[in-house]
Amino acid sequence: MKRIQDLPFSLKLLGVTTIYVLLSELALAWLSLDGVTGVLWPAGGWALTVLLVGGRCYGWGVLVGEFLSLMLAGSPALAALGCGLGATAGIMLGHWLLTHDAKFGINFRTMGDYLRLIAWAVIPISTIRGLISVTSLTTFGVLAYTDNDLNLLHWWIGDALSIMLLPPLLLVWRRPPVRPLNIRLWSEATLVLVLTLLFGQVLFLDWFSDTLGQFPFKGYWMLPLILWAAFRLGIHSVLTILCLMTAQALAGVQQNAGFFANEDLQTRLLDSWFFLVFSSMTGIFLAMHVKQRRRAEAGVRIAAIAFECQEGMIITDSQQKILRVNQSFTRILGYGSKEAVGQYARLIRSDRHSTDFYEAIWEQTRRTGSWRGEIWHRKKNGTVFPQWATCSSVKNERGQITNFVVTHIDITPQKQLESKRLAAEAAHREALVREVHHRIKNNLQGITGMLRQFAQDHPETAEPLNQAIGQVRSVAVIHGLQGNSALHTVRLCELTGAIASDIESLWQVRIHVDIPAVWRPGILAETEAVPIALVLNELILNAVKHGGKAHGEIKIQLCQEPQPETIRVRIINTGQWRTNARRSTLPHNGLQLIEALLPRSGTHLSRQQQGHQVETLLELESPVITFMSERPA
Repeated sequence: MKRIQDLPFSLKLLGVTTIYVLLSELALAWLSLDGVTGVLWPAGGWALTVLLVGGRCYGWGVLVGEFLSLMLAGSPALAALGCGLGATAGIMLGHWLLTHDAKFGINFRTMGDYLRLIAWAVIPISTIRGLISVTSLTTFGVLAYTDNDLNLLHWWIGDALSIMLLPPLLLVWRRPPVRPLNIRLWSEATLVLVLTLLFGQVLFLDWFSDTLGQFPFKGYWMLPLILWAAFRLGIHSVLTILCLMTAQALAGVQQNAGFFANEDLQTRLLDSWFFLVFSSMTGIFLAMHVKQRRRAEAGVRIAAIAFECQEGMIITDSQQKILRVNQSFTRILGYGSKEAVGQYARLIRSDRHSTDFYEAIWEQTRRTGSWRGEIWHRKKNGTVFPQWATCSSVKNERGQITNFVVTHIDITPQKQLESKRLAAEAAHREALVREVHHRIKNNLQGITGMLRQFAQDHPETAEPLNQAIGQVRSVAVIHGLQGNSALHTVRLCELTGAIASDIESLWQVRIHVDIPAVWRPGILAETEAVPIALVLNELILNAVKHGGKAHGEIKIQLCQEPQPETIRVRIINTGQWRTNARRSTLPHNGLQLIEALLPRSGTHLSRQQQGHQVETLLELESPVITFMSERPA
């Protein structure tokens, strides 16, 4: 069998219209005083429910259903059409008002949803439909002008009660009760329903009136049953009981029997309407209140369980004053609840972070709602240890911060394991590099020996081969320095001296390296050691070729002034700097090679002519170098 959603729209519209007509006929037959107006009009509540679930397109079903129901009651076509237009206009307006209220939910989970139903649907629908329908029927002679007030009252009461009860009933029962109904609760619900039916017949329809005689029947006898259902069974049972009680009470009004019996029809209608409205609102509000309270209690239980988790947790007010801590906080930090509550969150601060660091955390939490990261805290016994912390803000309905929730985990074991892993990796790598570097150096020395032999056999290639030998030996210098000291500690001063010594030996040119007496050694970044070695080789070699060989000496000065965080390598040779000299177009020769090898940041190269001398200045700073503590060179 196809689901209703899969049926064509035309069939669904026909079904809506048919049910509307059947409900109208039922109301006119059993709940009408004149055969034209009903004191309960369930078709109106049905129509609003359909529009809330299916949309405005089903408004055509309301128009046709109202028209047909009035035609079957013997009303003229124009009067029936006017009633159809009035019913459609009222329902469409109520639907529009409800759906444009962002806080309204059709599942009626809160008391606010029911109040919005009354404000946006009950009042406008009942008023518009009553005015247009009574005017149409009176205009065409179906109703008498003299009874306009009473007819309007009938119509308004019928629509208001149906919209107050039927949409909540149908929309709530679209989903079964959240709490599973066991045999005991099913029996209890059945008993309440039977008692409601029995009491309603006795109170409103005079059952057993001959037997009970002048026994004082009171309408408020139904209230214990409503309260029973609200506290024990929930909103589903309350709405079912209210609808059954309403049908019985209005049947008694029609028959002038039971508790609301009175010779004055208008008095009967008003008494019954106020009783039913009061009972309905009391029952529905109470059931929703109980439901919300149970949901809140469940949330509190879940929060209490979550609060006592493995993570340490602190709850503070908006000024970081501690309101509550959990047992894990006490276990991790050593402070008991009585010791921590009333103190400020700075109680557990350590000296590892500045005040600005903590203020930045609170500021980010206020601005973005949360902060997380690694932080060092102090235990009650003074021990400082690392934690992974999360700080979150809690805001009220006006967006104001009322509390902060701080959770933290002790990550000391993870940090220890990470330190051991890194130490093991470093030891393994150092051993491996020490094993490999001397092989690299020996191989590079073998290459330079071969190049020298070739240069001796072919003197015309001596100069370019000597330049290549210098580059290879610069790489060998790096491995020599690493082999003679700890890994990752290639000092710029030692590297400069070693390269200058190699070039001096190879080119037979005196090179003087000047390092200040008080010197903070600069350590080259591991990834930049070889490129800087090649750059220094090229700069010193250029100084040798462009003046050093002719004049016999090159000067290299290292200094850390005027910027103490920068090392300046100044290379001075006698000669003339030719700014317009033709450069080689090969990408790895001379200046082209230097430009390719210089790091993108942390270095600056410049040249200038000072009299008969050319000064080349290489400046290095972080991240290319880092500094050791100051010591004599």
